[in-house]
Amino acid sequence: MDWRRFAFDYRLDTTPLGPDLIRIEASREAAYNLVLPPHWREQLDRLNRVRAVHGTTALEGNPLSEDEVGYQLDRLAEAEAPAEGLSKEQLQIRNAGRAQEWVRHRFLADGPPLRMTDLLRMHEMLTAGSDERDNAPGRFRTHPVVVGTQALGGVHRGAPPADLERLMEGLLEFVNSRRVAAQHPVVRSLLAHFFLVTIHPFGDGNGRISRLVEAGILFQGGYNVHGFYGLSNYFYRNGDEYKRLLQQSRREQPFDLNAFVTFGVKGFAAELTGINNFIKARLNRVIYRETLVRALGQRVGARRRAVNQREYGLLDFLLQQTEPSDPFSGEASKRVTLHDLLQEPYVRAIYRNVTRRTFSRELSRLADAGFIKFEHQGDDWFVSVDFGAIGKY
Repeated sequence: MDWRRFAFDYRLDTTPLGPDLIRIEASREAAYNLVLPPHWREQLDRLNRVRAVHGTTALEGNPLSEDEVGYQLDRLAEAEAPAEGLSKEQLQIRNAGRAQEWVRHRFLADGPPLRMTDLLRMHEMLTAGSDERDNAPGRFRTHPVVVGTQALGGVHRGAPPADLERLMEGLLEFVNSRRVAAQHPVVRSLLAHFFLVTIHPFGDGNGRISRLVEAGILFQGGYNVHGFYGLSNYFYRNGDEYKRLLQQSRREQPFDLNAFVTFGVKGFAAELTGINNFIKARLNRVIYRETLVRALGQRVGARRRAVNQREYGLLDFLLQQTEPSDPFSGEASKRVTLHDLLQEPYVRAIYRNVTRRTFSRELSRLADAGFIKFEHQGDDWFVSVDFGAIGKY
């Protein structure tokens, strides 16, 4: 990086981004048009916040799991949650949670643009008590810094300390300029992210604050459908590529940001698709359960209903057991083996007074009726819920 030639100048062709930006707007609109039960919104918001905090801290080497992150954020939400005895890693999680909550209130749709006081406040919140070695929370660094590795594209030297205040003033002018404000909010957030982390103004926490600023711009731009969204989780899941593209984009000036911005836009499109997957999966399960109730009361013969009481219990149990492990995946239903299904205490209980042949016959009938699907793989048979039943009963 030649800081003597540095300018907020870049090359970016947004034309190829069109299909992904359309996907983003379509996903956003689809989510906005759905009225969700409060407990769904709360669950979705919590999952997003946990993934965002876990992603942004894990990128910096924090080893705590998503479960531990969730626990710390839940404790943070409790009144006067004590910080005594917490490790540096736990403090980082709580700091990230506090900063995230502050951003939610600061970057409202009608709020003022990004300011220097915002940057300093966010950095102070992110690093207070946990990242104070060679770092002053809420203040620019006073020493040179080198980051990165040769394995991931090379090392990067941050801006000289004497130039930081001038460069950060320039960053704010750039991010709030008409040229950048005219960009799609996702593109604008990625531009702010790139230039902030490139200047690297702080002793520690530069990646975290860059991703938080990015999330704030998205939040202010209206990309907070049913929760707090950002790119931290996507960047974490693709960490090597994220770091490599950042470094690749700095190799020449004006900066070639095509690859980095394309990467980020595709990532945000994927994140919003995951949100819609979450909503769709829950709607499918609610409606499928209502379908079972209707089928239980629907006669298909003199002595036969669409499903009998035992079959209803089996399908309701299977619906619970096949919920995807990743609530944001496009997987409609997990599969379970017939062997495992037969070993379940609940299934054994409801079929205790009938033969194995009756169990097999009822499963086959439910598959023929479109309630479940069978798949054969290797030596095993798998069964999963078939949501196509929703349109049949």
